[in-house]
Amino acid sequence: MSYMTMEEQIASHYAFLKEQNFVIETLNIDRGFVRCCASDQVAGRGEFCYQTQKNQLLNGMVGLATWCRGEGGQIKTHKTYGQASPRFSVNEVRNAATEKLEEARKAEIFWQMSDEVGEAEYLLKKGVGFYGIRFRCTDYGKIAVIPLRDINGKLMSYQLINPDGSKRFAKNVGIIGLLHMLQRPINGLTIGLAESYVTAASCFEVTGMAMVTAFSCDNLESVGLELRKLFPQSPLIVFGDDDRHLQENKGRCAAFTTQRELGAGCQVVIPNFEGYPISREFSDWNDYIRENGVKAAREAIQNALKTN
Repeated sequence: MSYMTMEEQIASHYAFLKEQNFVIETLNIDRGFVRCCASDQVAGRGEFCYQTQKNQLLNGMVGLATWCRGEGGQIKTHKTYGQASPRFSVNEVRNAATEKLEEARKAEIFWQMSDEVGEAEYLLKKGVGFYGIRFRCTDYGKIAVIPLRDINGKLMSYQLINPDGSKRFAKNVGIIGLLHMLQRPINGLTIGLAESYVTAASCFEVTGMAMVTAFSCDNLESVGLELRKLFPQSPLIVFGDDDRHLQENKGRCAAFTTQRELGAGCQVVIPNFEGYPISREFSDWNDYIRENGVKAAREAIQNALKTN
């Protein structure tokens, strides 16, 4: 593994995006998702997007990671490993690490102050159980608190699921690589991976396998890679969404991109809503289970795995 200065890393990620046909003037770092266009597109359409983040490495250095969606919705990633440089001094690196620890400390306090026993209105509506989560009663109703942990189980942040189904993350916290294990996996046994807590809980109840939520289709690949490192002998099944109602089927694309990145030992199962209206209400495994029942869902999953 070769280490690069921050200037070299920035140049590398800039060149990577240019190779993917992105039109960018400067590389935006830690700014969330940046929309832009390809060289052959009309300026301002913003069909391409990318996100570049600084990552604190174990040796105190700082690396960069870029996720991008480009031509045809194809998702690619680029990572570099770095050294402290005049642009990002050792003190700045330490400050970034301190800020990250402070956010984790706030999340821990919020988690400890949340109720261990309770209800969440939206999860009751969706007909799923409560696995490793906590609860809060607010003016808006009874909400779920889903922990965001790193692969080693350290609490880093949380997601709130409101009674109307809207989701909210703590401010200034990136979710890339963070996850929630509904049940601790065992190396060698199959692990299921889903975008949302509701889908993960639904599939856990149908299959009985250890399920993990990545919180977003954009995070499936990163979480899948983390799981592969910690549980190298475990087959992985991605329970993908079928976002037919969107111009770009993000759920399906992200699921199969994750499969390609992980290679052998990773399968994708996506619910079949042929004959149903093209709607957000018919897009994930929870929708399929509520429409067709547990037995039909179990058979559909088994059949999909056989033909995969």
